[in-house]
Amino acid sequence: MKISNVALAALVFGLASAAAAQTTSTQSGTTSATPGLNKEAARLFSDFQNYGPHRAFVVGTDGKANWQASVSGADPSTAIASAMKRCEARTQKPCTLHIVNNYNVANQDWRKAVPVRAVDAPDIGQLRPEPYWSMRGPQLATGLIVWSHGYQAGVNAANNAPQPWTGRFTRLGYDLYRFDREWISDWASDATVLADAVTKARQMGYRRIVLAGQSAGAWVSLAALVRGAKVDGVISISAAHHGTVGNMTDTKRARADWQHMIRALKPGPSILLVNFAHDDYDVGGRMDDATDAFAASGVKAMVIDEPEGFKGHGAGSEFAFARKFGACIAAFIERGVEEEPCDD
Repeated sequence: MKISNVALAALVFGLASAAAAQTTSTQSGTTSATPGLNKEAARLFSDFQNYGPHRAFVVGTDGKANWQASVSGADPSTAIASAMKRCEARTQKPCTLHIVNNYNVANQDWRKAVPVRAVDAPDIGQLRPEPYWSMRGPQLATGLIVWSHGYQAGVNAANNAPQPWTGRFTRLGYDLYRFDREWISDWASDATVLADAVTKARQMGYRRIVLAGQSAGAWVSLAALVRGAKVDGVISISAAHHGTVGNMTDTKRARADWQHMIRALKPGPSILLVNFAHDDYDVGGRMDDATDAFAASGVKAMVIDEPEGFKGHGAGSEFAFARKFGACIAAFIERGVEEEPCDD
């Protein structure tokens, strides 16, 4: 059974007000009444909803909760195991699994309750629905967010989790799809494929579409926009596709390719760029290039350049980044509002 964000909240606060919520098997095989979720657990559940899949929400016999989110893997089993382990280490008793991704699985076998693919969630061109994740569909969803992963030579990143902050959009009612590429050798063709998929998504009825990605996924998202993708926003985290600076034969080419792409962007969609200090893939000066290009073109954009406390190419995957910037990223893409700390 899938469950909406509103129903999830009702579930938690309903349990929180219950005098005795359920019976749970103990390690000895007997059963005991468990209390409803306490206020702390309700607060944790609200926080849990801000993060992307794979994720799991677990409740102990003491009414307290543990959760895990944004865990990579072909299915949610690793997220579930981690949340259960932490909960049972605290209580020394079996804990109850309540939520897997965005499905209510309380008192059920999650593998039977959570389908691999959401019902009526077809591929959109070469986009596939996030596995084990329920969808509203184009008529009911707020919009569609498409996650495009980065790339590490020799590694298939198709099971890598979307960065945690993407949960801000799924919480708003966006469906979550992925643009997975096992090998990224022709980003120009990938950009065309992504732009074509956006056209199909519009034809299906999605009212808003946001492209988001990290590294090569960020680059291809911006390139798809250059190729005419009709989107409402693009979120680019540590865009790159030339490899590490140390392995580049010509850093000037990498800088020139970036300048060419960023100058080709036209007013319309909201664009958010994030760049971190000590990024081995960054040739330097690119955020200045972007700021100058946007000032000249009139593109509605926000640049988060080397935010304090975050370093490295993968810093966008940190929960600390999602907690600090998730809300203002969503506010800018959704409403065009520049909020702290994004506008620092």
